[in-house]
This record gives sequence, structure tokens and C-alpha cells, in this order.
Amino acid sequence: MDFTHCTRVIAFADDLLALTRGKCTLDAENYANQDLQKIENWARENKMHFNENKSKVLLLTKKTSGDNRTLNIYLNNKRLEQVSKLKYLGICLDSRFSFDRHVNYITGKYTPVINMLAKSAKLKWGVGHQALKVIYIGAIEPILTYGAPIWEKALTKQNNLRKYQHVQRMMNIKIAKAFRTLSYEASCVLAGVRPIRLAIEEKVRTYKATHNNIEYDAPLEVSYWPHRAEIPLIREPTEIPHNVIDIFMDGSKIGGKVGAAAVIIKDDKIIHQS
Repeated sequence: MDFTHCTRVIAFADDLLALTRGKCTLDAENYANQDLQKIENWARENKMHFNENKSKVLLLTKKTSGDNRTLNIYLNNKRLEQVSKLKYLGICLDSRFSFDRHVNYITGKYTPVINMLAKSAKLKWGVGHQALKVIYIGAIEPILTYGAPIWEKALTKQNNLRKYQHVQRMMNIKIAKAFRTLSYEASCVLAGVRPIRLAIEEKVRTYKATHNNIEYDAPLEVSYWPHRAEIPLIREPTEIPHNVIDIFMDGSKIGGKVGAAAVIIKDDKIIHQS
């Protein structure tokens, strides 16, 4: 299906998202109506029907006034409802594209869940700290970081970051069986979990690396870790022979090559280095 040059359509399962841009709202409105008419005709030819009652219109703009008028966009000859916020595939969008609503939605949703979990995770009985850590890493953290490459810039606002840290701190205190006065940084150390900001940054770096064919060091699964018995033991020499050459390196690479440095010492003086 050929759409106008201003429209991009994204389909996932039974959800369809049409993104239309324009120099002004009237421009975007005209292009959107043209392309929705094409979608409506395609659906009719394929004996399908898009529900106009569940379809919404969201205006994304950075302007504070003047161009924020009501849009008249139609589907199945019915005007679609215009909203100030929209949830698509678990991500909350707002008219300013700030994702503040998404942060409020996620943190507000899982604060009661952690409080309910706390009822069965008391200090001396109930769910143990190891089980709580598995629940956090396997269930709560993936939801907190879901879609991070899209909205991670929202956490540059300290208010949004504190909301995420508050949720993690609540869970950390339950994992560590600690007092409620424990600070956020200390709670991460005692619970043995990484700060939520680092977890989000890892998600973003991994996404960018995999989608841009960038080489990166992916974390190894535990099953691939070398056994302690297989790790070579490095011992310092008890006697240093004459004219010995010691080579030290950290194994870091750049451009497929290993960096190196050399120092020649004679009579406890450096006579050459490169």
C-alpha cells in the first residue's frame, strides 16, 4: 500500500499505528485523512474492519499555543476522538513526547505490588531474600526497563529518576531485610542488585549495538563462566633473573588490535619508552 510521503505505518499483531507529520496541524490532518481512507479501503477489500471507537488521535507538538487546535480525522466516516495521552504496546505517550506519564504509570502500578509482596516477606519469616531477588530480577526489573531506548531521556529529569529509585529502594529493603531508613545507594549494595539507572543504560546500549551492527561485549550467561579450578593462578617470581622481560597488558582492543607499551630500565633508570 502506497502512503503519502508524510506518513509511516507500523503494524504489530492487531495494533496499527499511523504516524503523520506536517508543517502545521492542518497539513498533518489532510495527509492523515488521505492515508486513513486508503487503510479503510484496504480493510474493506480484505473483509476486515477497524474499530473507530477504539481508534484515537494524539497530536504531538512542542508548541505551547497557537497550533494546538482540534483535529478532524475520520475513520469509517466517523470522527476519531482526540486525546492528550495514549498507550501503545505498553508505552504511555503524551502530546509533549516527554514520557512523564509513562514514568508515573509504571511507578504507580508497581508500588502497590511491592507493598502486597511485603506482607509475605517479613524480617524473620516468609519469602527469603534470595527468592525476592529472583522475583525482582526476573519480573520487576524487566518491566521497569521495558521500552527503555524510547523513553530513557525522561530520566534525565531528577524527579522522574527519583520515582524509579523509590520503587527499587522499596524492593531492595525487602530483599536485604533491612530497615526502612536505609539509603538508596546502600540498599543496592546490600541487596546485591545494580542501580536501576545502570540497568536502563545497559538496555539502551544493547539495543543501539544490535540495531546498528556495533561490536560490543555482551554479558555471559553463568553457565559460560569459567570454573574457579580452570582459572590460572598467577604467582610473582621469587627470584628475578638477569635481563628479564616482563610484559603486562589488560587485553583491551581497539580496531581489532591490542594496544601495548614498552619501557626499558637499566640500573633502575628508564632509558627508553614507547
